[in-house]
Amino acid sequence: MNFKLKALVAAVVLSAAATSANAAISAGTSNGNSELVFSAWDSVAGVGYTYDLNWSKFLNDFVGIDQSTTTGNAALAANAVVQSSMIGAGGVIFDDVLTGFNLAGSSNVQWNLGAFDNFGRTRLLMTQGDAGLPFASTNNQVKAAVTGFIGYVSQANSIVIDKSVEDTFNTSVVADGQAYAGNMGNGFVNNLADTTNVLGGTSFMYFLAPTTQASSAAQALQQQLFSFDGKAIVAKTYLQNDQWRLQVAAVQAVPEPETNAMMLAGLGLMGFIARRRRNNLAK
Repeated sequence: MNFKLKALVAAVVLSAAATSANAAISAGTSNGNSELVFSAWDSVAGVGYTYDLNWSKFLNDFVGIDQSTTTGNAALAANAVVQSSMIGAGGVIFDDVLTGFNLAGSSNVQWNLGAFDNFGRTRLLMTQGDAGLPFASTNNQVKAAVTGFIGYVSQANSIVIDKSVEDTFNTSVVADGQAYAGNMGNGFVNNLADTTNVLGGTSFMYFLAPTTQASSAAQALQQQLFSFDGKAIVAKTYLQNDQWRLQVAAVQAVPEPETNAMMLAGLGLMGFIARRRRNNLAK
C-alpha cells in the first residue's frame, strides 16, 4: 500500500472513530440476507476495491422476505418491488462517496453492485452490464453465482482496511485470491451474463431466483427491479468534487428513440390535420 493511500485510510479511521461499527460486510449469518456490495477492479493492472455501503440496508429491504414455502414464482416476482419507505427526495435510495476508492486513474475499471440471500430459496440482486445482455441463467447457475458471491464476501472481509468503522472497504490484488474484487469477473464465473459497467455508467438492477420447477436446468426467474410506482431502479457511479460516488435511485424510464420518433410523427400528423381544417373553414 502506498503512502498516500495509508494517509487516506488513517484520515478515514480518525474521522469515523466516533461512529458505531458496522464491522465487516454482513452476509446475513442468521437469515442468509446480505448487504449490498459494490465491487470495482482493473483487470489489466490486477487491482480491485470492495465497498460495504454505509447504509445498513439488505436484499430483503428491496424485495421482501422470501415466502417460497407458501408461494410460487408469481408471488415472489410480485413481492420484488421497492417500497416508498426506501425512496427519498428525487427518487434517491442511496447516494454516498466511495470511501477509499483508488482506481480512478485506471483506464480499465469495471464495477458492479449486488446482494444475495441463501436462506430458503436462493435469491440475487445484481446490476445489468452496459452491454444490456439478459442474464439467461438457469436455476443451477443462479445458485452457483450466489455460492461464489458468498465466498467472495467472506474472503473480502478478511482483508477489510478497518472493521471498526462504518465505511468498510478493502483494496485487493490478484494474489489475494477469492478476496480480489475481480475474482468473480463479469459473470460470476460464467454463471451470469455481463454484470459490469464503466466508471460514470448507469446500470439497471435485476432480481434473480430459481423457479419452483424441479429441473436444475430450468430457466431461472429474472425480473428488472422497479419501485412501487413503476420507476426503474438504477445504480450509477459519478464524479463530484473530485470524488467518485455511488447512487441507487428510482428513475422515470427515458423513451426509446423509436418512441420519440413515433410521437413526433404523431404530433406532425395532428398539426397537418389542424391546418387542413383551418383552410377548409376559411374557404
